[in-house]
Amino acid sequence: MNKKTLKEQSTHGTPLFPLHIYSKVREREYHVDFHWHEELEFIFVENGVMEITINAETLQVAKGQFLFINSGDLHKVTSKGPSIHHAIVFHPQILNFDYPDISQSSIINPISKGFLRFPSTAEIKEDVKKYIVDKLKTIIALNNAESDLAALRIKITLLEIILGLYENQLFGKLQTNIKEKQENIKKVITYIQDNYDKKILLEDLASLLNMNKNYFSKYFHTAIGKTPIPYINEYRCERAAELLKSSDLKVLDISFIVGFENFSYFIRKFKEHKRYSPTQYRKKFYMENVQ
Repeated sequence: MNKKTLKEQSTHGTPLFPLHIYSKVREREYHVDFHWHEELEFIFVENGVMEITINAETLQVAKGQFLFINSGDLHKVTSKGPSIHHAIVFHPQILNFDYPDISQSSIINPISKGFLRFPSTAEIKEDVKKYIVDKLKTIIALNNAESDLAALRIKITLLEIILGLYENQLFGKLQTNIKEKQENIKKVITYIQDNYDKKILLEDLASLLNMNKNYFSKYFHTAIGKTPIPYINEYRCERAAELLKSSDLKVLDISFIVGFENFSYFIRKFKEHKRYSPTQYRKKFYMENVQ
């Protein structure tokens, strides 16, 4: 991921077939902070519960459920316990046809350019959900097979998903004001992730968007579902959790390294976020890895 833009820099698939299926089997918690990419992403949860935030909406995605992440959407993926999920990540241009027929111009082009957006699962009827789950399982079963036949099967199945959604009039249109807000929030979160180890004032963040701090706080909340200070605390706690697992640094030192100025406040916020004190968290991680 490019820390300056939050844009993920990974290459998904190959130049000849820019699609990859990531199957994640986790025996404990899982956390990927806010980021975005040009590719579309379809997530299917095979087991456990994933908490996925897309822009301001946080969704609980349980076993057997799925969701769509549109190109450019700021999103975060977490789970509090064991889970298995599959992420089908692909560049939208993979859907294109060489011949510019009516389906290409009215459906595929608007999707590949982001003008038509995949829907929230809350908008999809149960029979259509079942249809999509079956199609996602078909793609996952191919498990990144590299043959031209497998690529064709995947492409056809993706188009079948699009057909099912389009027939049911489930695609939405990109709204300019939402796009602008996404870009503004990406700028703010990038600043936080680059400077979390330093003192960050609400006024500093508001000035990035030329807003007063009260309006900015509400604006930020409507974009990601929480105000700036709780987000900063959570991000610092995640960085602290990484250090607790990967180093022998003292808990006190870690609290200052990740930007907390008050040790007691760090302990309280870490426990709120991770359900364990830092010492308990480190011990739990160690015990799980020696068993």
